[in-house]
Amino acid sequence: MLFTLYSNAEDFDADKKIYPMLKFSEQYNVIDTAHYEVIYAHASIDPVLNQREITYHMLALGDNECSYYLKYGTYQKDSVSNARHGSFQSWNELNATSKKYDSSINTGLVLKDRKKQSLIFHGIIFGQSYRYEEDIPSIDWKLEEETTEILGYECHKATARWRGREWTAWYSDIPFSDGPWKFTGLPGLILSIEDSTGEHKFKAVGFKKDDFPFGTIKKSNPIRTNRKKYEDLLKDHKLNAAKTIADSGLIHMTPDEKSRLRNRRLFYNPIELE
Repeated sequence: MLFTLYSNAEDFDADKKIYPMLKFSEQYNVIDTAHYEVIYAHASIDPVLNQREITYHMLALGDNECSYYLKYGTYQKDSVSNARHGSFQSWNELNATSKKYDSSINTGLVLKDRKKQSLIFHGIIFGQSYRYEEDIPSIDWKLEEETTEILGYECHKATARWRGREWTAWYSDIPFSDGPWKFTGLPGLILSIEDSTGEHKFKAVGFKKDDFPFGTIKKSNPIRTNRKKYEDLLKDHKLNAAKTIADSGLIHMTPDEKSRLRNRRLFYNPIELE
């Protein structure tokens, strides 16, 4: 069961429920520690809704050939908890912190382990946590002659078709064969990558040097699945989430209100089409 309904507001007092502030090592089954991080802006477009979203993410580059890609707000929230380790906060305070840093992980966490050549993805759909594993993608990059400058680094062009989209990447001489999301496999760190439709673009906007232990999340009991099943579930949720709520009977609505809600879709345009 994903949530509990309280028939009487007096049954639940958010200020009475308290949560400990945890260290990084208490939040994660640590497999590596990063001392160098890259902040990316991810601009995406939903062509059906004609809407554009920009979210900020962080790629933490570990010492032991692992990397962790997460929403920047999640890192900020975890850093606050780490700094205030030993204190407690109420549910209301926890909720306010999450909203302040926009720390939801609905966009997914990506953990790459290059020693094992494995990738772990962790996402949330309608409050339920999911996890799947796959091999680190082998992308057939074509190295080009063109160069550009990003954040003071000379970057080289590379192109590839991968999982249904044509991608153009710009990689630096920073010695990490890694990049945002699941992108990897170039001679240096990818600082910018965009698909040919312009519907997805990742671009580095800054760097950090911070001690950040990372790994799989301890306080999680995800459903184990595979990429295809997860993407199918995500698509159904994004296109039919309002229908699920409308048909649940939890909200009193007129027939017209219910009809309008059932036809509403959420922002949706997957990075991977195949």
